[in-house]
Amino acid sequence: MPSFEREFDKLFNPRSIAIVGASNLPGKWGSMMPLNMIGGGYRGKLFMVNPREKMVLGFPAHASLKEIDEEIDLLVVAIPARKVGDIMEEAVEKGIKNAVVVSSNFAEVGEEGTQLERRLSEIANAGGITIVGPNTMGIYSASSDLCCMGAPVYPLKGSVGFISQSGNLGIQLMGWGQRRGIGFSRFVGSGNAANTDIVDFLEYLGDDPITKTIILYIEGLKDGRRFLDAACRITPNKPVIALKAGKGSQGQGAVLSHTGSLAGEFALFRGMMEQAGIVEAETTEELVDLAATFSALPVPKGNRVGVMTLGGGWGVAAADVFDREGLEIATLPESVIEELDKTLPKFWSRRNPVDIVGNVNRANHFKVLNALASSDAVDIVISMGTLLGRNFWIENMLKTTIRPLINMIRFHTTRLPLFQLSILKGFREAVSRRSESNPEGSGGINPSEALQWRDSVFISHMRELMREEKKPIITVAVNEGERSASSHMRNSGIFTAATPERAVRAAGKLATYARFLSSHRK
Repeated sequence: MPSFEREFDKLFNPRSIAIVGASNLPGKWGSMMPLNMIGGGYRGKLFMVNPREKMVLGFPAHASLKEIDEEIDLLVVAIPARKVGDIMEEAVEKGIKNAVVVSSNFAEVGEEGTQLERRLSEIANAGGITIVGPNTMGIYSASSDLCCMGAPVYPLKGSVGFISQSGNLGIQLMGWGQRRGIGFSRFVGSGNAANTDIVDFLEYLGDDPITKTIILYIEGLKDGRRFLDAACRITPNKPVIALKAGKGSQGQGAVLSHTGSLAGEFALFRGMMEQAGIVEAETTEELVDLAATFSALPVPKGNRVGVMTLGGGWGVAAADVFDREGLEIATLPESVIEELDKTLPKFWSRRNPVDIVGNVNRANHFKVLNALASSDAVDIVISMGTLLGRNFWIENMLKTTIRPLINMIRFHTTRLPLFQLSILKGFREAVSRRSESNPEGSGGINPSEALQWRDSVFISHMRELMREEKKPIITVAVNEGERSASSHMRNSGIFTAATPERAVRAAGKLATYARFLSSHRK
């Protein structure tokens, strides 16, 4: 690998960017890259380089890099592969130290492309230029509002650093993350990595103060020992989550044709991850789940889980996965059971998972969560079917009043006045009995709790509880109404899983990382 000192700060926080191959033609890389930078809010200087244009996207066009009088922190190259080497020689003369080479048709396509990439690497190494790519989708940096990418994805700002050996996959996953409320600090699509290694960026993110969680999509490694050493240094301070592609023979062939790299034996890589304390994601979906989990939740002290569920079946579905994930269903102390006896109907399960038997009293939800989270016997809390939120409350009230009212008008007109009187009576009775505990049943919906069903109240309560108890609380959206509600909780610091199994899986990964940290401290 090159021995020169890399200037990553200028890569991720450039004051000026030159785009070679800048274009006004829609759909061309030379048009999409600067458009996405402008769309992302980049406020530094942009220099368009195209000898055939006088103006590109409203900026004066320069015939070459030599015509630009000012210092350039970052070069973006979007021209045919055969011309990239010559541009890199100009960049060396200009004193540029970082380049994002979007151009493809290098080592990933065969011997001719390999020769072009070798020349590109030699020129860059001699001139001290760090290359992202070639064959990359670009980079993102929250600190400089830099969306230097080949697709119009504008991530939420946050603390997740993402290194991907597939730029397209990486950008798509950031799009998924945006919809899940995951905030990103940096992104690098390493591409063919002509004179860089994934470890170069891993080391940078390990020391980066705005990056708290690191996720990786890996197809192959150039230097396994160096990767292991870097990971071992970082994981005691920041979680590193990795998805390894090319696990089987067919996947390894796909990796070779994609970036020209060798995937290597997966068993060896998995052993390396375990040794370094890297959290393994098995699918792209899980990589996004774990990014959300580790960036939002505290790391638990152990693997004992307290489960609250609106109905018993969800608790059983979750419990089935516990053994596989190395988790224990916490044994509730008598003091917790006695506390829950005051809140729940007398026929509740009186064990963990805590089935609240369809209780839709919001105050009771919070009481059960508080009792579980505050117990020394519980390290992690999973709440299923109680996320709900204002949309659920409104929808439920509409379904149980407005729709029946319409059908009473249509089919039972003569009974309409009595129907209305009965509804009014029930509403008044619910308000008057709002503070009563009903050991014989759920007690129904309390209309006076309407404000407590707001998403902001739920988020505030969960965040405060996690802050006080320093324990992760994972919510599960078990119906479409809840998933709609969870989409309103973007960047809220709450992790919501789509299924019980995914919640347990995330809890298991948190517990695994907790065990690694505990063993490392010893």
